[in-house]
Amino acid sequence: MADLFKDKPTIPFEVFKKLAYTLPPDEIAKLPPEKLPENIPIDFVEDAPIYSRAALENLILSANSYHLQQRLEMQDKHGEDVIESLDRAKATKPGANIRVFRNKLKDLRVLLDQYQANRTLQQLELLSKNIKHINGLLMDVRTEVTDIIRSIKLLGESLEGAPEDAALFEPAIERLTGNAEIVERLLAEYYLLRLSILNQEMQRKNHQVVELEDEARQLQKEIDLLREELERSQTLWKRALARGKSNTEGDALQQRISELVSEQKAKEVAINENDLTLWLDAIVDASLHPYTRDRVIKVLADARVALYNLLNKYCMNQEMSALQIARNPFLQVDAKQAIRFMLMSEQFILDYFAKKRNQNTAWISDIAEVKMEDLDALEKEILQELKRSSRFKKKI
Repeated sequence: MADLFKDKPTIPFEVFKKLAYTLPPDEIAKLPPEKLPENIPIDFVEDAPIYSRAALENLILSANSYHLQQRLEMQDKHGEDVIESLDRAKATKPGANIRVFRNKLKDLRVLLDQYQANRTLQQLELLSKNIKHINGLLMDVRTEVTDIIRSIKLLGESLEGAPEDAALFEPAIERLTGNAEIVERLLAEYYLLRLSILNQEMQRKNHQVVELEDEARQLQKEIDLLREELERSQTLWKRALARGKSNTEGDALQQRISELVSEQKAKEVAINENDLTLWLDAIVDASLHPYTRDRVIKVLADARVALYNLLNKYCMNQEMSALQIARNPFLQVDAKQAIRFMLMSEQFILDYFAKKRNQNTAWISDIAEVKMEDLDALEKEILQELKRSSRFKKKI
């Protein structure tokens, strides 16, 4: 029996199971331990025929001893990291992080289909909420891909130094490469879905900004007229002739101005830094990944324009809040203010990419051919587009 397996690879588990449950004990004992699969389940012997259990226990014990000895020899020869990489290659199922990520993607697709059928604000908000939740899984997923790629490199280097172990390393490298490819495809699918969803969110937000700006301008005109009237009512000449009447008119005018200013403030669209960062992530990841960048050219163009407008709006709001200016900044913006807002927007982009570089670079992938140079080039491109698209230009 042993001679039958002398030049054969490891016996597949299902084949071994069939042999173990059908052969008589004396034939089971003749099976070569070195050809048995590793990690045989604990309950395997318990499910076997009673008359074969003793022979199976002895055979599995011998196989475990052989595999342990082989592992120790390989560890001495190549190191613990190589052993861990080989173990990673043996995994038949994706890790827990990948499984959760895949299931969340399925749920996201369902929600997106529902939104595309009805396009309600509530559905869009639910999609955005799910995106933010899935985003929390990205680093773990990317880290898992990075670990796989590191294992591929390590096994490749070991193979170069020990070509006699090709039968062990080459299948492991092939399995790991396939696993990394699967995860990269999942990431690419998410990048596509995320950009599509967040572009809808940005377009809606941008439209809301434009509408409320128009309303705010009208309110500003009323406020300016009331302020002029207030100034006239409080001249020294009027205070001297009709102090009581002037004060009453002044109080009423001030109250009305305060009400209009509050109404104007209420029409400011809230934009926060977390949203801007999320929108930038969607654009950057989809722009860099080779499985997505050629498929999203049109939506990327629309998303970038919306992002630049919202980024400028965010920076202006920050500036106005800091200066505690009640006037709507979109009524009149002088050249110096325009330049300052533009510089703030540029700085936001610069800070974003600086953080991106300083973060764990797990999102950079050899399998997907995404490099740090790609990030540098995209940063320059976005800054150039931001300057061109800004409606506030320095006047020469």
